[in-house]
Amino acid sequence: MAKKKNKPFFAQHAKSSAALATLAIHAVLILGAASFVAFRVITKKDQVFVSNEVKRPQLKLKKLQVPIKLEKRKKKQTATLRKRLVAKPHTASMEIALPEISGVTSGLGPMDVTGGLGSDLGFTIPEINFFGVKKKSEKVVFVVLAGPASTAGSNGYQSPKSRMCFYTLRARLNDMVGRLPEYALFNATFFMSEITTPFSTNLLLATQENKALLKEWASTVNPLELEETYGPGNNYEGFWDRYIQLDWAAGDRWEGPDLPPVYPKWLYRYEPGPHIRKHFPKNGARPKMEFEHWNKAVCFAFEQKPDTIFILTTNYIGEEPGVLIKSFKAICRDIYGPDSRKFPTINVVVLTRVGRIAESASNVLDNYMSIINEFRGRGEVIEDIRDYMTEEERAAMEKLEGVF
Repeated sequence: MAKKKNKPFFAQHAKSSAALATLAIHAVLILGAASFVAFRVITKKDQVFVSNEVKRPQLKLKKLQVPIKLEKRKKKQTATLRKRLVAKPHTASMEIALPEISGVTSGLGPMDVTGGLGSDLGFTIPEINFFGVKKKSEKVVFVVLAGPASTAGSNGYQSPKSRMCFYTLRARLNDMVGRLPEYALFNATFFMSEITTPFSTNLLLATQENKALLKEWASTVNPLELEETYGPGNNYEGFWDRYIQLDWAAGDRWEGPDLPPVYPKWLYRYEPGPHIRKHFPKNGARPKMEFEHWNKAVCFAFEQKPDTIFILTTNYIGEEPGVLIKSFKAICRDIYGPDSRKFPTINVVVLTRVGRIAESASNVLDNYMSIINEFRGRGEVIEDIRDYMTEEERAAMEKLEGVF
């Protein structure tokens, strides 16, 4: 029997060898793939924004058909502590220089500074205490009685002691003006019977110089050393003839040693012109009295175009209140325009005459009340002028001769 020939090992295990070979090839491929790193670099370009112009239709501007009124916003006032001034009044350090507003030569000149400065520059409007009537004002006119009713004593006669009444009125007026800030505008006038004699022809800035001039102007009125000498003309020879020659429109002024001692240092003669008189009834109940006493003095105050008028009097003279209200409103429309809110306030203080009861002054104030209310004002009564004297003034009065 012939011996079988043995086949080679791979021939005997052909299938197993093929599998092994396949595994080997795959292993090599896996190792090759693991060792190979593939990457891709991506570079981004900077973004650039390109604007495209878009044409839009343009509308033609039209003029405004309705006028626009711009109003300044008022400065909010902050609370301040009030203190009594006993020495020189504090005034604003700011100086406002205007030409020819403080001299008194040539009748103070036709100066027009009635525009006001305080509210335009944002300053606080000062409050004035006029014998108990308090009002805020930056353009004010003081109208003060300087006739016999302010100088006679309780016995009906005048004496150095009884003249302390007007002395006190004058002193407190100087105090009120002294406290005004320099940007305020002021004027004053004394009245008695048919005479209205202003301090200035126009409102003046409340500078220290003008305050001193007011004090100088009023210093000669009813001096304490006088006894019975008083009168608008009949007691002083030649006075009335000289006085009626003064032309108010021309700014005529009388001053000098020949001026009677019951009048200010310089004297004007204010007389309402046709532009004022045309608003009064030609055949009124009291035609002679319509331009006397406080009536005439208030017409002067209107022409100054203030925002506040203070009046101190002892009685009421003139047409009945309803007639005067109509005339006063017509005058103010000519001066201030149709808006009654721009008219000045009229404030009245009635002084109780020495030796009389306060009820009599209260009854006088009642006559003014409809005018006061129509012009948004206030009224007050001074029961005893001695309540407004300082301790020094009271002590000085006690040493004077006469009867208060």
